[in-house]
Amino acid sequence: MDKRDQLSILDQWASQSGQVSRSTERLQEIAEWIDWEPLYKIGRRIDKTGPHGGQPRKPVRWMIRGLFLQFLYQLSDPQLEDQLIDRLSFRRFAGLPLEERVPDFSTFWRFREALAEEGLVEELFAQINAQLEAKGLLLKQGTVVDAALINSAGRPLSDDKRRKLEQDPSPQVDTDADATKKNNTWYFGYKGHIGVDIGSKIIRQVSFTPASVHDSTVLEQLVSEDERSLFGDKAYSRQALKQTARQNGWYYGILDKAERRAPLSGSQKKRNKRHQRVRSQVEHPFAAIKDRYGMRWARAKTKARNQARFVMAAICWNIERSITWAKKRPDIIPAGAT
Repeated sequence: MDKRDQLSILDQWASQSGQVSRSTERLQEIAEWIDWEPLYKIGRRIDKTGPHGGQPRKPVRWMIRGLFLQFLYQLSDPQLEDQLIDRLSFRRFAGLPLEERVPDFSTFWRFREALAEEGLVEELFAQINAQLEAKGLLLKQGTVVDAALINSAGRPLSDDKRRKLEQDPSPQVDTDADATKKNNTWYFGYKGHIGVDIGSKIIRQVSFTPASVHDSTVLEQLVSEDERSLFGDKAYSRQALKQTARQNGWYYGILDKAERRAPLSGSQKKRNKRHQRVRSQVEHPFAAIKDRYGMRWARAKTKARNQARFVMAAICWNIERSITWAKKRPDIIPAGAT
């Protein structure tokens, strides 16, 4: 083991007061809950050192755990550097001894950018979910699918402006976002799509698209194919999907949609109201993704970067939600077990 992954005697001395902050408890739970080595293995794949590479990266543990700190606490790259300098709990979580210098914020930026470019954040998501499944925390009774609009921090672009940017691209302008109209209001940005395990509320599948993409077109990406039911709002309503559900023996819980000359019957309205209570479970992870993990706005300038941020927010939700869920379900797994 790299000695830089170990806490020094100074760290041990500094933690002898007996007082433990809520932030420290939160980070300790997360640190003990996850098997980190598979995540480090994914992170090492972007290391470009070697005969034709540059300087070796900082220890991948610092980089991976720093990435989690960034999203758990909504920190910019400079803020992450400052917090690692100032906060003992952050250093302990990252395995960064007091006598070691904190990496420059640009080091964390380059690491996160490389993860996004290589599509490795999605692999981190899959690895975390595989661990949660191994713990028995996925119920697989059903999946709720939904999408949420995420406004771009940039401004909408005219067709003329887009044509000019095609000829002369600018890294300061988001050309991947687009516009859509919902409830007579225009939105410019993206859509985050998730498939949530009913009961546990753990996100099993994610997708990220420009705002104009219709929800139904990514439905297949949100289904895990081992669930026994499927719930979603009327945007996902398809007659062919209902027939598939009947053939495969799983419950079809998509809300019925009224047609222009065929309004919903009384029984359909009651059915929708009943299914809406199940479908509402998807609102909890979306609220956390936007407010707790900083995805109220798509602040990056490309789809790839914003997608990586969205998936990292989903990972953080899954970890913290699964810790809470395990405490409520000791029959599944002892809380705190690794």
